[in-house]
Amino acid sequence: MGCGAGRLGPGTPHKRSRRRAARRPRSARPPRDRPRSSESHRAVAGNASRRMGAIQGTMEPLTTTVGRDRNGPVVINEAHTGYRAFIGGFIAFLALTLLTLLDVRRGFLFRVYPVRTLFHVFTPAHGLMLASGLVGMTACYRAARGIEPRLSDTSRYVKGLTFVIFALLVMDLFAYRGVPAARSIAAGRVNADWLQAFGVVGWRRPIAQATSYLLNVWHATMLGILISGLTLSILPMYLKLYCTRGGFTGTLFGAMFALPQPFCSCCSSVMAPSFARRGASTNFLLSFVIGAPMLNVTTVVLALALLPAPFAVTRIVAGLFVTVGVTYLVARIADGWDHPRVVIAGTGPVSGRLQRIGGSYLSLFDRDWIAGSRPETLETPSQLLGAWLHASGRIALVLVPTLWVWSVVAAGIFQALPPAFGNNLPSVALAAFGGTFFMISTWSEIPMALQLIQSGIDGPAAALLVVLPAISLPCMMLLGGSLGRFRMIALLSVGVIVAGIVAGAMFL
Repeated sequence: MGCGAGRLGPGTPHKRSRRRAARRPRSARPPRDRPRSSESHRAVAGNASRRMGAIQGTMEPLTTTVGRDRNGPVVINEAHTGYRAFIGGFIAFLALTLLTLLDVRRGFLFRVYPVRTLFHVFTPAHGLMLASGLVGMTACYRAARGIEPRLSDTSRYVKGLTFVIFALLVMDLFAYRGVPAARSIAAGRVNADWLQAFGVVGWRRPIAQATSYLLNVWHATMLGILISGLTLSILPMYLKLYCTRGGFTGTLFGAMFALPQPFCSCCSSVMAPSFARRGASTNFLLSFVIGAPMLNVTTVVLALALLPAPFAVTRIVAGLFVTVGVTYLVARIADGWDHPRVVIAGTGPVSGRLQRIGGSYLSLFDRDWIAGSRPETLETPSQLLGAWLHASGRIALVLVPTLWVWSVVAAGIFQALPPAFGNNLPSVALAAFGGTFFMISTWSEIPMALQLIQSGIDGPAAALLVVLPAISLPCMMLLGGSLGRFRMIALLSVGVIVAGIVAGAMFL
């Protein structure tokens, strides 16, 4: 055989290979190339069209088939995957920002802080963390908003994002109160150095004391404003069923909603207009505003840990009575006078007697200016975030200056009162009256009462434990201005004063 006889020509199979192929079963043979069916051609063409549409920014999302299961092809929407990543990034950077601000106020993350004052601490790491959080939130928000036009359904993300943001704010609030609570329990005392008002005396002391107070509660006020703005944005979708309940049920719902939120009366009243704007009942509003400073869990724990047992029990029982009993009676009487007229929900100028009393003041709480022009239903996370931040900013512009002004007035009134002279009924009445108008941060009633208890003035101390956290003049003016019902707020104040006098008289 010649040297070329054993070579195979192009396309000519070897005889041995053909025999092996003949011995293989038909199922094991490689499939022949078959022409695609018309359905396959249409599927390929449709997938290519969708890819081109996604690239060109149309409404059709970009999808990729990664496998099959018993229900058919497994499809991953690449646009939704990226969108979820940006939403998750926004949440992570928001958590970083809140953690940074919390540490600036409480100082627990680092061992050494170069700057330490009564109201804040600071280290260069704070600047880096805060800048990273703000820049990251902005970048993720803009990226997510840019993807939204290519997605067919983004409303499903709104509820989850709302829950996560609210959970972050509540956890921040608990940490904000929990860190000093643990320190106070360990030290056996509550720090109330802000009451020194920078050492200022004379006619300037009310201004210094109001400024010291706001600096002391700046973080709680910020959280109150953010929760208020979120509530204003999402209340109709998730919470309206509970907030609009009237009667005793509404009072109980308000008290339960207040339990995990350790706000002072001023900060809880900041949130009230948002609830009122969305149709919350009078019972719910009053119970929440009073219950947040009176019944929050951290305050109850501190009272049990630091106060003598009779005073701790009085503080808790009186808190339940004022939050549930007094607010229910006040709401029932006030609703009998007139129907709720929520100024913040109005669409026109205030008229009648309220306008003569202070129309310009009430106009600060106009709903259209605070809420702004936005859709009634939030269909996308970017709409939720925009509405939340817009409402929070407007609330801050109105309520922070208002809070400071009325804090100055309250401090001036308290300074003008004559001092109590002993453990007697006139001193109890004076303490109850003055304490009702004075503003304090959460728990500050405990060290003030402890000073009187150590001096043997038990009656006024018990009265202050009840009236100081419940309500204050700034709280009255914020509620009166937002609800347009000053008679109801006056009746509530009288109820708090009476409860304080009764509590103080028990220790005479």
